[in-house]
Amino acid sequence: MNDIRNKFSLNSKFSRNILTLVTGTAMAQAIPLALSPILTRLYTPEDFGILATYMSIAAVATVLVSLKYDIAIIIPEKDEDSASITILSVVIAAIISTILFIIVFFFNTEIATFLSEKEEAQILSKWLYFVPFSVFFMGVFNAISFWFNRKTLYKRMAASKVVNTSGMTGVQVGSGLLNYTPIGLLAGFVAGRFFSVLFLFYKLRKDDTSIFSKVTQKKMLALLKRYKRFPYFTLPAEFTNVISNQLPIFIIGKYFGGVVLGNYSLMERVLNAPITLLGRSVLDVFKQRASEDYVKYGNCKDIFLKTFKTLVLLSIAPSVLLFFLSPFVFKIVFGEEWQIAGEFAQIFSVLFFFKFTASPLSYMFNIAEKQHYDMFWQIGLLIFAIISFVVGVAYNDINIALISFVASYSLMYVINLYLSYTFAKGNKK
Repeated sequence: MNDIRNKFSLNSKFSRNILTLVTGTAMAQAIPLALSPILTRLYTPEDFGILATYMSIAAVATVLVSLKYDIAIIIPEKDEDSASITILSVVIAAIISTILFIIVFFFNTEIATFLSEKEEAQILSKWLYFVPFSVFFMGVFNAISFWFNRKTLYKRMAASKVVNTSGMTGVQVGSGLLNYTPIGLLAGFVAGRFFSVLFLFYKLRKDDTSIFSKVTQKKMLALLKRYKRFPYFTLPAEFTNVISNQLPIFIIGKYFGGVVLGNYSLMERVLNAPITLLGRSVLDVFKQRASEDYVKYGNCKDIFLKTFKTLVLLSIAPSVLLFFLSPFVFKIVFGEEWQIAGEFAQIFSVLFFFKFTASPLSYMFNIAEKQHYDMFWQIGLLIFAIISFVVGVAYNDINIALISFVASYSLMYVINLYLSYTFAKGNKK
């Protein structure tokens, strides 16, 4: 019992690891958030709307980039196997990115027209050529990050996030001041990821990388089969999840226009900041400790409950403040034309609470190798998202769409929490 208390104390390694990632991610998020009032005055809502569509396309494609084998990097008992999966993930990322470039080259205009209105489509069509590069950078970034996560090199992971957002925001602000709009938003997005990948490669080369020289094609093929549940179940589940989450971007851009989409994207950016700041940082540590406990003890209930309580406490105050103050705050901080974003944030305050709490803990689906449950859950999300926005488009009312979306998603995240806890209890008492 004392060992458990020590594990969860403020002086424990677990708590220190969370603090390291939270501190680094806080710095990473503070940079774009602090400069957002400048960006919203350099770029229009329409500019942000085009960027939102680009980022959504990249997000959907990124799910495919390593066929989710990168998630398996942290799981094997032997470092040799993890190194093989890391290389395998990068190789798959290169192949998938090449295929994406071919698709974009031949179907550029059709994709842009399908996803946006006519004026925005002309700009988006030029941006689409950068999608394969963004996706490849993200695939490499994820692979190396998972390797560092396995080795508990959390300072490097935190620093890479600072490099990413610093590079991104710096290029965006500089381009905006030079009146290179809206291309500056895209240039910053791509540059940030590129700089962060260079940083991770630099840190990796400073280590003993001899283990990677032992990777063989035979070993990679064996692990390709060993962890086939990830492309079979995790990939469809996460692809469905991303489609569900990005569906509002695509539909709003197509049916409600660039101004509404720009405001929605700003709302998402602001609300996702604390989820990235704390939720993902907690996830990085939780998945390492939970995986370790699950292999060793057959369950990880203790760390699950500890993490759950922490997430609930962290999410209550921001959710309440969002509900009561967001319209006023958005108008003052970002400018008059961004008040709609504050109204959207008010609607999403409820979903923020449930998503913030449930998302990190949902990694239990991977640890317990219950990816098929996650796939069905993600399909449920997609169905609710489609229904919500079909209703909104039918009534030509964005608020109806968003309220329906928030209500249904909140319910689904409650179900997700229940399933995650069930898996955390494991098969050993």
